[in-house]
Amino acid sequence: MLRISAVSKELGGRPVLRDVTFTVNDGEPAALAGPNGAGKTTLLRIIAGELAADAGAVQAGRGASIGFLAQGYAGREGEPVAAAFPALAAARGGGARLEALAEALAASPGDVVIAAEYDRQLALVAEGAPAEEAERLAAELGLLMPPLDTPLGTLSGGELTKLGLIDVLLRRPGILLLDEPTNHLDLDGIERVERLIAGFPGPVLFVSHDRALMDAVAAVIIELDPARAGVETFAGGYSGFAGEKARREADQWERYGRQQREERRLKQVISGIESSSRATENSTINFAIRKKAAKVARRAVTLKARMERELESVEHVARPDTRMRGIEGSFGAAAAGASRLVTAEGVALAPGGRMLVEGLTFAVDRGQRLAVTGPNGVGKTTLLRAILGEGAVAAGELTLAASAKVGYLAQDEGREMGEEQARRTPVELLRRAVPMTEREASNALHRFLLGHTSPRTPAGALSYGERRRLSLALLILGGANLLLLDEPTNHLDLPSREAFERALAGFAGAVVAVTHDRRFIRELGCEVLDLGAYAAVMTAR
Repeated sequence: MLRISAVSKELGGRPVLRDVTFTVNDGEPAALAGPNGAGKTTLLRIIAGELAADAGAVQAGRGASIGFLAQGYAGREGEPVAAAFPALAAARGGGARLEALAEALAASPGDVVIAAEYDRQLALVAEGAPAEEAERLAAELGLLMPPLDTPLGTLSGGELTKLGLIDVLLRRPGILLLDEPTNHLDLDGIERVERLIAGFPGPVLFVSHDRALMDAVAAVIIELDPARAGVETFAGGYSGFAGEKARREADQWERYGRQQREERRLKQVISGIESSSRATENSTINFAIRKKAAKVARRAVTLKARMERELESVEHVARPDTRMRGIEGSFGAAAAGASRLVTAEGVALAPGGRMLVEGLTFAVDRGQRLAVTGPNGVGKTTLLRAILGEGAVAAGELTLAASAKVGYLAQDEGREMGEEQARRTPVELLRRAVPMTEREASNALHRFLLGHTSPRTPAGALSYGERRRLSLALLILGGANLLLLDEPTNHLDLPSREAFERALAGFAGAVVAVTHDRRFIRELGCEVLDLGAYAAVMTAR
């Protein structure tokens, strides 16, 4: 059992977590939900012991050890696999790694980094994580194990996620903490992680924006609410959680509407009484009549006091939260054009001379939604770039209609963004793409970007989530009739994903989306193009 008791934390003077209390039971995986910035990763780091809480306690049942899969390996591209995943290194070649570290430590005896890794490696070798277990986990996750001296920067995001999971599991933890465990994984990899989570005997607490994963394995949803920095627990998976939230919001709006109507009625009654009393008093000098009018006026005072008491009462219904949740807006009218926008006949893709897929045949018509799936590395992004005309096909014909106006969403805006774009503000970028005044652009971007400073912050300085929102704003307002979307829900929190789906559902043009988001595929009613069926040669990596 994992018990979190009254945990609080401030970051930069802002309360992120306040009196967070919940329990995760053995064999009942719990998903942490909440918008970006709600404190999900902060809470995991506190539980893992990487960050100290300002108040509260974390209790792991029966002294169970905690295994923590952190999110991403940014800034560690030059590290070898052996250094980044010491438990894996110990299982596959601990003795050799120990010898190498001992030699390095002898040459640099004051190097605390090498000394710390040596101590960790020695402890792991002593625990005796067998190589067979590492290979078994690799097979379960569908990973072709890279050599231990492989630099992290040469591996895909999916490979790094799988290596991280193996490293955590080789430590034989009693509790699992997973921060976005399906990041960069293809559908097969996601399903393997589902089985791993479902089969873990101890408590599992995971952060994920994968709604299908949450439906498949979560016994409870624990929502962090940034408005009050608190927490609430919901039984069941994501669909039940979302349905209950929608039901509560609808009920609150209904009760709020009744309350507002009653308040308006009382105000009208009070106003009528006050007007009548004033008119009576002003129209006569008769003392008896004026006294009677004053008595009637006191009723208005009583009604006002009643309203004030109700406003201060704990039973008073607050107006439902109308702050921007996710993305607001709808796609502009799609540019007119041909009914068939893309045609592929016997297409082969071979970037750098390496054949990925061959014999690929499909068509994309106006109004169609096509989800491109397949194993990591099969050429999904390569296909989108070929449609854009940025890469030649090795065989066959790939035709883009002359009337097609393409809107492209790259998988990683940071890599795609040039220096000149990075220096410009979102307002400037939007005005370059769509004719509008500075004020119109600023107002439009406030529907997509959280915070008042984001629209005037250089695009290169925006967070991943804000950069994604900027790209979506340019797409939604740009008037394309063909959208090419590469992992469109990456870096979006749950409200943003659902809002984007609602906006996309009303788009009149065609959509081709590379995605592993199963809920996205289902909600938009996508046809599926599985490139794995056309793969020339694929490995487990």
